[in-house]
Amino acid sequence: MKILQVLLLVAGFLIASHAKAGFITTNESALDAIFSQTSFGLKPIDIRIGAASELVLPDFLDITTDVEVNQLFNFHIGGPNVVNFYFIDTISACGSFVITGIVGCGETPGNDFVVESSAAAGSHGSELLAHELGHNLGLDHMSGAFLMDGTLNNITTLTTQEVSSIHNSPLVQTNGRDFWIDINPILIVATATNPLPVPEPSTLILLLLSFSFLFKNGLKKSK
Repeated sequence: MKILQVLLLVAGFLIASHAKAGFITTNESALDAIFSQTSFGLKPIDIRIGAASELVLPDFLDITTDVEVNQLFNFHIGGPNVVNFYFIDTISACGSFVITGIVGCGETPGNDFVVESSAAAGSHGSELLAHELGHNLGLDHMSGAFLMDGTLNNITTLTTQEVSSIHNSPLVQTNGRDFWIDINPILIVATATNPLPVPEPSTLILLLLSFSFLFKNGLKKSK
């Protein structure tokens, strides 16, 4: 039976408050590092981020009920062994929780989770994504200095027992030598955009660079 797991944000001041949905941040290299830490031994898991998709679902930009969470997950793209990362504006409901401070919600086990776009772009972004992916892989919350603690704590430790459970998940694919998980990042928008925003690096960085370029060119033309 799938159970929705909620992640609460404690260190809110560490999240990029200026960020809004309308972009995807996945940080594949950081996720690879988390799922290849020492506890994985000789069986690290490669996190493979696929091409970004976009769903025009204005009613799901701000999720306030658990019913909406489940309805969003019904739009799953890909097969049963493909995980969907959904990026939205805000979420304040997950399972039996309806409170402010929620930044992510995922199925345990399952192949879908949803996060706030601003939280995924913040300093805890890779931890948030890895935590929710951990739920999809069958992991429950575990209090303490672990990735699966119920709050963002800047710690990404996975125990050998958790790693064993992860390897038993049907989401982990293998050819007998390598192990990987396929991910579909999905942007939820009010209206279609063209082209789809670039997942990485952060849209904020790209935006600042573009402003710098335009500013420099503007100076040259004014001379």
